[in-house]
Amino acid sequence: VTTFAQLNQQYRIKFGFPFILAVRNATKHTVFSAIRGRLRDDNHSREQEKVCALDETHKIAFMRLLTRLDTTDATGYLTCHVLDTANGQHAVNMRVLLHRVSPTEHAGLLGEYWTNENGQVVKKQDTSSSSPQSSSSVLLLQGGREFIVGVYTLTFFVADYFAIRGKTFFAGTPFLDEVPLRFGIDNPDQHYDLPMTVSPWSLELLNVRKPATPITTTTTTTSTPQ
Repeated sequence: VTTFAQLNQQYRIKFGFPFILAVRNATKHTVFSAIRGRLRDDNHSREQEKVCALDETHKIAFMRLLTRLDTTDATGYLTCHVLDTANGQHAVNMRVLLHRVSPTEHAGLLGEYWTNENGQVVKKQDTSSSSPQSSSSVLLLQGGREFIVGVYTLTFFVADYFAIRGKTFFAGTPFLDEVPLRFGIDNPDQHYDLPMTVSPWSLELLNVRKPATPITTTTTTTSTPQ
């Protein structure tokens, strides 16, 4: 508390108003990093910081508004696809688990998923089927009571996937085994897309978020690495 008070006083002296940050779901380390970063940037003017402060104020108002709105008719959704850069193809039949971390009252396992022939992560509806590709829906979560503001984790079973390929990419201990990706959803009306490229030794993720629009096809177009 004392350290933050000192930093906030330095901030007031530099910019002329108190430090503002949307802190919901933020740790104290995030708060300290943010205020120290603003103070250390000598090229950051008072007018630029005022824009940042207003943006944070908008975030605070938006998050408070969401807690009072009925979002059961929200149109947002979550999609994901995986590209296997080791073999230059879509990652087919990779197992994926989706958990909700927060809010705690809705936390837990949301479902088991598999990548289809296009590398899209889809839900396996028939758990007794021998084919993981028994589902055609590319939506991991969709609107309403399912797609809610919170923190989520997708776990990709990378080592199992490459073991199935029948190639010796690794020795006894895989470099990448179960790879968790923790991410947050803060707008129930937006499309969150999580493209992933993976090999036995590396992964790359690019989050693309855009206004929600209806999905008219289940085919994802991705370029094969050269």
